[in-house]
Amino acid sequence: MAAEAKLKTAIDHHREGRLDEAEAGYRKVLATDKHDFNALNLLGTLLLQREAYAEAEKMLLRAVEINPRSADAQMRLGLANRGLGDTRRAEYCFRSALDIDPKLADAHFNYAGLLASLGRGDEALRGYLACIEADPRHAEAHLNLGYLLLEHERFEPAAAHFQQALQLRPSEPALMGLGHAAKAGGQLDEARQIFAKALELNPANVVAKKNLAELAS
Repeated sequence: MAAEAKLKTAIDHHREGRLDEAEAGYRKVLATDKHDFNALNLLGTLLLQREAYAEAEKMLLRAVEINPRSADAQMRLGLANRGLGDTRRAEYCFRSALDIDPKLADAHFNYAGLLASLGRGDEALRGYLACIEADPRHAEAHLNLGYLLLEHERFEPAAAHFQQALQLRPSEPALMGLGHAAKAGGQLDEARQIFAKALELNPANVVAKKNLAELAS
């Protein structure tokens, strides 16, 4: 089987969540051509999914050496570095990715997440907003921005982003965030309804139970 066909088969496995088969496929391609950028970048991506950060870093470093202008590879190398706890190098990689492609939404998203974890909230806010400008349908960016705005006691815009996240990808964290924003903003009836809905969807949600008890007292 030609290298191109092997790579396509591995990608198909990867897309379908068959990670063992995909990894084996990428490694077969690299056994034939150790400089295959796509195989290196995709294997690095798969290893990130496995949280095998040290090996992912090795593959992505090789990918970046071959194609230093790949914003995607630079961003994924940043994720590997963050997973290894090297926040300085992670920030360098995220910034490099954005220098190459300022509209790469996931690079803005991952950089904003790093900034938030470092306590650089104002920069993180700008990063999530830049992500949403690049991709208005980025549900995770709306969700994370909602929680960051909640921390800054900006309840109305937080609620708006939680609502957007719920429309794009319904999730318990988005629903709970909306409830917290309503409660903190003094919209107590709305908060009760939201936490009641969260509890209905997940009877084991102890945070929803606690908030409902507080609102009933």
